[in-house]
Amino acid sequence: KGGKVAAPDIRLINYAQPPSECRLRKQMEFAEGHVTLTSNTYPRWSHVSRGYFLTHYQPKPLLLSILPWRESSPPDVVVHLRKPDGNTDKRKGLDDETFHALGKALPSDTFLVTNSIEWYDWFAKQYGWRNPNWHEVSHSAIRNKQWGARSNATAIAEDMARKHNITVPDLQNLQLWSDWYTMVSARTKVLHTHSDFSLSAIHWMNTPSQTIMGMRNATRADEEDSNGEVKVGERVLDLIDEEWIRDGETPRLIDRPLEALKGCTEQERSALREEIEKKAKKQREATTGEEGEKGGDDLTSGPLDIPSDLQKKVDTHQYVYFSP
Repeated sequence: KGGKVAAPDIRLINYAQPPSECRLRKQMEFAEGHVTLTSNTYPRWSHVSRGYFLTHYQPKPLLLSILPWRESSPPDVVVHLRKPDGNTDKRKGLDDETFHALGKALPSDTFLVTNSIEWYDWFAKQYGWRNPNWHEVSHSAIRNKQWGARSNATAIAEDMARKHNITVPDLQNLQLWSDWYTMVSARTKVLHTHSDFSLSAIHWMNTPSQTIMGMRNATRADEEDSNGEVKVGERVLDLIDEEWIRDGETPRLIDRPLEALKGCTEQERSALREEIEKKAKKQREATTGEEGEKGGDDLTSGPLDIPSDLQKKVDTHQYVYFSP
């Protein structure tokens, strides 16, 4: 009482649990004043045409010089396995049972993109998969974060950096962009564990893809779809379609039907429906009777006029290895 009400805090973090869109809708629709958004991602993207990125951009010679495959023959199937950053970074589909199932299900020339050096060797030995054979993989945002390295990684990195006339940190960035471009160039499909790294490549090319969720027991539908080759109860790969894919443009959150909101419990959906009905009732009671007249500002239509002093300059470092 007598103090300021804290602004609702909306968090959209790619390494956290997917958000409840019912909760987001409620926070955004009923907040007074403003909301605080902390985010490095958003779980929905607008639709693009197949092959969109490479229609408008091409890799520069420096990137092409480090590709671990011939430019004229990109891989057909690419698998991206994202090793977690730590114990609190839970990611599905990274267990031995899933790995063996992937190896048996996919062709031997499958190309592996991963931040785990050990998985390069394991899949190459077990199933013949190809990989870039980097000697160290660094985090794109956390400079001192690496996921293992070979014993001679430092000497090899320094030698490669000299060969390309760049610094070792630039070499590490170049290798990450090579991995991203490998997924962009996949000719048939990309299978991946949850990661915005692979999702962004998939999205900008509209590549056929699925998320690796681990293993599950086969259902009657699986048996029927396989014409009896898969039996009910048999262990099968759990591959799900991308939830962010939509036909056409994504409607604004406030314009989507309640049934279309993702990640909601039925309790959240019911509670939101009640809140919206109460709000609509109050608006009807407050109507003056003049057609089209309404009180307050309309925050649900038209583009926002963002003051020039709040507009941020675009960070263009991502264009170092690509050109229009």
